[in-house]
Amino acid sequence: MSSINVKFESRSAKDNFRVATTSYELARRASEEWEIEHHCITGIVFTAFSIEAMLNHFGRILFNDWDANKLNRNASHKKLFREVNLPNYLGTKVYQTANNCFVLRDLLAHGKTIEETIIVDVPDDIGRDKVVHKVTSIRSKAHRNTNCEVLETFIETAKKIEKDIQDNGLYPNQTHLPKKDREKLLECPLSVSGVHTW
Repeated sequence: MSSINVKFESRSAKDNFRVATTSYELARRASEEWEIEHHCITGIVFTAFSIEAMLNHFGRILFNDWDANKLNRNASHKKLFREVNLPNYLGTKVYQTANNCFVLRDLLAHGKTIEETIIVDVPDDIGRDKVVHKVTSIRSKAHRNTNCEVLETFIETAKKIEKDIQDNGLYPNQTHLPKKDREKLLECPLSVSGVHTW
């Protein structure tokens, strides 16, 4: 058996997004509640990873110091969107939805044990065993906010952010050209793997 050296650009945005979209499809096809929840949570977490990896992909293209820069998430995203001619993007509904995805991912990843109180409606005509099951089946706050619709919204938001960046951003190595002649950022980090050479 022979071997070859393969050099390629590894795009974690694409790999993470594939997990997110596959999780969505698996959740849609699942019939049991625990299985739907499992796939939705996986998909939401990986959608957040995808968006962050996509923004990092564009950030590395636009800024030489992107990896060295230790700005917080909000500041680095503001810097990136300003560079791609979307200076007010953090205030848009699209970005706020992405931010909700980050918040939910952070809640899932860094959750703490807390006490919650919620009101549960229990029909008068069900037995004690069913009441016990209903009460003990209540999911934690982070898990109550996960379902196929939420996951689908986050996935569509990731696609929209990618499109908005590519529709408005320009490659930085063409600043000597008039804006109308510069190439748009056509990277598609959510769906295209990097170049492979061997």
